[in-house]
Amino acid sequence: MTDFTEANRKYFEYSPFERNMATEYKDRFADSMKTLSEQTLKHRFWLSDQWLDTEVGKDKNIKMLEYACGPGVISMTLAPFVSQVIGFDVSDNMIDEFNRNAKNIDTSHKMIGYKADLLSTSVPDEYMGPKFTDFNMVTVSMALHHFEYPQEALQSLSKRLSQNGVFMIIDILSRSGSDHAHAHAHGHGHGHGEGNHEFGDAAHTVKTHGFSKEDMQGLFAGAGLTKDFKYEVIPEPLIFQKGEKKQNITVFIARAQRP
Repeated sequence: MTDFTEANRKYFEYSPFERNMATEYKDRFADSMKTLSEQTLKHRFWLSDQWLDTEVGKDKNIKMLEYACGPGVISMTLAPFVSQVIGFDVSDNMIDEFNRNAKNIDTSHKMIGYKADLLSTSVPDEYMGPKFTDFNMVTVSMALHHFEYPQEALQSLSKRLSQNGVFMIIDILSRSGSDHAHAHAHGHGHGHGEGNHEFGDAAHTVKTHGFSKEDMQGLFAGAGLTKDFKYEVIPEPLIFQKGEKKQNITVFIARAQRP
């Protein structure tokens, strides 16, 4: 785990006020989590036609990986439509919350989280076997801008996809990506201002200040994900309450497949 990844782990393990960041999600980010879930459902067939409730996916073993999963918003949303969901995060508390949420919605039989840094140069052998490869979908939601090396991250994670597997990203729209971009704030409760792109007390955990359509197409292509690239800006901003202030963030959803 690099120093940068460790900084992220520490930040999301505990808030600056020594509260468990993971368990604060439901209260602090409920509206945004709801939006992310709704938009994921809305885009389900835009992402793939291979689900347990479709003719293409019927009777198949459909596996999904959510990396930097946090409490598992995307995993919980898509769990009913896949055979197995695996989440990974570098934070123990986030994985505890992920597994607690899986139990609460009665999907713990097929949805389980593990603590590990899959982007490390020394991933434990136990996470390199068949159970952790050949996924039909890999997702990274509201986390790519925290990755120290986004291109290398996509290259590494894409190797865990099956042929024709889908890689989905939800993240912040770069200011250059839209003429009407909002003053952004990130889904973990830290924003950057209209002109100075500051991320408050989490600035040290942020590597990239958003991604444009061209950025994502290049990142996907650099990871060998050259099939059926799609990118949409989500019209409904995510809204985060920070003290007395509400902060808006414009996000996008993008996908591409491994040929």
